[in-house]
Amino acid sequence: MSKKHVITFRLDGDEMTEIERICKTLRLSKTDYLRAVSLGGSKPIGPPPAVPAAAMDDSRLASLEAGQRDIQMALNDSAAAFAALMTNLNEFLRIPSFREYRARDVAGDSIKRDGEAEDAYLLRLAHRYFIQYQVWPNAEDKATFGPAPGADLAKFPKTKPTA
Repeated sequence: MSKKHVITFRLDGDEMTEIERICKTLRLSKTDYLRAVSLGGSKPIGPPPAVPAAAMDDSRLASLEAGQRDIQMALNDSAAAFAALMTNLNEFLRIPSFREYRARDVAGDSIKRDGEAEDAYLLRLAHRYFIQYQVWPNAEDKATFGPAPGADLAKFPKTKPTA
């Protein structure tokens, strides 16, 4: 028949702090630590010994190699997806030339109204371009502005006109 006996003794604050620090370091409860100290370590303390790993045979090695190949293929797929994402993100963040922006407007749903003069259309489109990219197009640079038949580009403002 097992009986439990409680033993008490007095410690000052520093001694208790030291015992708590030792228990925390050893990852033991205070009871287990004090039992080991008082009995001289007759009972083993601490975590149980590790179970040895299973012997490595050819089938287990082949299974581990197959798993490693699967992980490597998944990593390669993730790297390719990340590279595609970065390419799309860079394209999204890139500021297109005004010529390219105009081409996209014509190819998509154009904002040009029926019978609208080319000057007014370019000015409205330049305002939208400025709102989106915070850059005002330069009409003097034909490579980035593009051709504007029917528009007097000398009248096109060099900076964004105040509303």
